[in-house]
This record gives sequence, structure tokens and C-alpha cells, in this order.
Amino acid sequence: MSEFGSRAIDLAEERVERERAAGVRRAQDALRGMSGRFVCDCGAEISPARRAAMPNTDDCIDCATFKERQARRSA
Repeated sequence: MSEFGSRAIDLAEERVERERAAGVRRAQDALRGMSGRFVCDCGAEISPARRAAMPNTDDCIDCATFKERQARRSA
């Protein structure tokens, strides 16, 4: 495959990931609007203390810990 074709695939994958993340955010916003709570992808509530410490997080502490461990293993 050419360098151009490889780059096009990378760009398409990035777009798919951005669209998926946007869909998740929309769903979270809908849940937040219904309950006033911040909810992780796994369905767990993101605690007010975690939101205060990490205002832009979309992950509960368990998911964040899991993702950090996965990242360390793959590094």
C-alpha cells in the first residue's frame, strides 16, 4: 500500500474515533441532563470529588486506572 493510502486509512480511523467519542459525549450529556450526574462509559457515576480534581474527565476512577495500566503494559 502506498504512503498516501496508509495515511488515508489513519485519517479515516481518527475520524471514526472522534465521531464515536462525540456520540458517547452526547449520550453522557443526555444522562447528565436526566439525572444531574456525571456518568462514565461503563455506567458508573463519576464522583463529585473526582470531577473536582479532574474537571474534564469522562472516566470513573476504575476505568481511568484500567486505562493507565493498559497504557503502561503496551509501552
